[in-house]
Amino acid sequence: MRLGRIISRRKVFFLLFTGLLVLWLEKFVLNISKYHHNDELKAGYDLKVLDTARQWMEQSNLKNIKHDDVMVVNYGTIKCFHLGTKYERCLKPKHFHNKPRIVTNSITVRKDLRGSYGYNLIGISEYFFFEVVRFDEFLLYGKPLDVLVFDATPNLNLGAHHIPSATFKEISLGEILRDNFFDIISDVNILFGEDAVDPRPNWHLVKSSPYLSYKHPSFMSYMKLGSQEPEYTKSKVLVKKEHEDDGFKIVQLADLHLGVGKNRCLDEYPHHDKCEADSKTLKFVEEVLDIEKPGFVVFSGDQIMGDRSLQDSESVLYKAVDPVIRRRIPWAMVWGNHDDEGSLSRWELSKLAMKLPYSRFQISPHDTKDNTFGVGNYAHQIFYENDPEVAALSLYFMDSHKYSKTGKIYPGYDWLKEEQLEYIQSLYERGMKSHIKENIHRHAAMTFIHIPLPEYLNLDSKKRPGESNELIGTFKEGVTAPRYNSGGLVALDKIGVDVVGCGHDHCNDYCLHDDSTSNKNIWLCYGGGAGEGGYAGYGGTERRIRTYKFDPQTGKITTWKRLNSKPSEIFDFQIVKD
Repeated sequence: MRLGRIISRRKVFFLLFTGLLVLWLEKFVLNISKYHHNDELKAGYDLKVLDTARQWMEQSNLKNIKHDDVMVVNYGTIKCFHLGTKYERCLKPKHFHNKPRIVTNSITVRKDLRGSYGYNLIGISEYFFFEVVRFDEFLLYGKPLDVLVFDATPNLNLGAHHIPSATFKEISLGEILRDNFFDIISDVNILFGEDAVDPRPNWHLVKSSPYLSYKHPSFMSYMKLGSQEPEYTKSKVLVKKEHEDDGFKIVQLADLHLGVGKNRCLDEYPHHDKCEADSKTLKFVEEVLDIEKPGFVVFSGDQIMGDRSLQDSESVLYKAVDPVIRRRIPWAMVWGNHDDEGSLSRWELSKLAMKLPYSRFQISPHDTKDNTFGVGNYAHQIFYENDPEVAALSLYFMDSHKYSKTGKIYPGYDWLKEEQLEYIQSLYERGMKSHIKENIHRHAAMTFIHIPLPEYLNLDSKKRPGESNELIGTFKEGVTAPRYNSGGLVALDKIGVDVVGCGHDHCNDYCLHDDSTSNKNIWLCYGGGAGEGGYAGYGGTERRIRTYKFDPQTGKITTWKRLNSKPSEIFDFQIVKD
């Protein structure tokens, strides 16, 4: 009884202290929301004068520089106190260079350098910010200005909070006109983890020295003035002449479960004393890509392990796609139930994925930020090189959502919505169908989702009473398909889909020849879990990757898998479209 009173008193004192602290913070400190990326020109100069400056720029030979390009003129950090993720108040920012007497915009990189926000109930978070000056305002300023420039021979003894491989340098307009601007830094990002990568062209990730090292080391990535991110055109993916003999391959990467940093392995099989999940997973991915040399790659969900990515999901997404981008392979992606449980929402991840090199990811006109329709419902056709208006493959990608929102009626996982299926059918009817010409070239269709359809449980034939449907592969764990059947497979059958690929259940890797639909028998395939950071178990399950091959001569699709320990060998070879 006495112990209970002591605990109750401590709770009262703790709540009282926390309340007083919050009141003090509200009075004396700064809300971080005031520090954000502001794309609008701040008041400071007459707009007519600015127009004159912009006209002068157009007449001058300033290669690759636009009037609204920016230059970094200062940087610093902001320290904050947070209660969970619901309350955060910040001290005034600390600058690390003299503040220039010119209009600046302040941009905060909203990633906690300390790794406390999102992980700890109470803690101190810290954010990097930098200040920029627009180029047209620099013209009007008319004086030399200290700007941040890239330094290939950095001083590594500057101490904490100083940016590696960068220094401040005074520049004048004359130097700009002499093309001496290529090392001026115009944008800064921060990525986390010893294995951080930045696959975006014109971004330079500096790994020589971390900016800070707390939960995970943070590294600076820069973009230089005049080298903006290119906008990628979604050019056609083609079945080329060399594919006529070897086939056009699609590698499915299922359930990578990557996080910030190297991470520990879960249920590794066979077991090793030392196992770093992300490095082992990505090494396996690279080996398979080098062996298969695919024409297309599909990430089928849970690329990102959300609870290991609370500090920065952006770093993890880049790490997942980097092996594919470096090999210049077109790729598509759907989201799983864990991808958006880190620092970024489904919508934010989708906007990032759309802009990356070789990405074919799309946000449809019907996709919603609240995920009711899902994000990433789209289709892509792969055409013949010698007849680029005729489709060889039609690929459909759908967001299978996360957890059921009607748990009492249909507990477990969510399902494809009827509206999604209608939209995919409309894509087929209004455009894709016109490119399918079986009388000229062979055609096949595939769909990729994350959570399996209810029909993945159809072990018994619907058309042959007493007989079983053909199943090739391993059926180890329960199929966690939604309890509600929204008619997804029926809708896919109507648009001619031959194969459905999913992930989610890591220890299942089978293909099931379902015969419940009216037009054709569709193969329902699991990718098999590839990531060492996700669960396995069930008596020992080694990570695996599935490949599909389309034969343009016959229209046949074959598939097989490779194991992490023996990537040079294939197993469970089968035909899924004859």
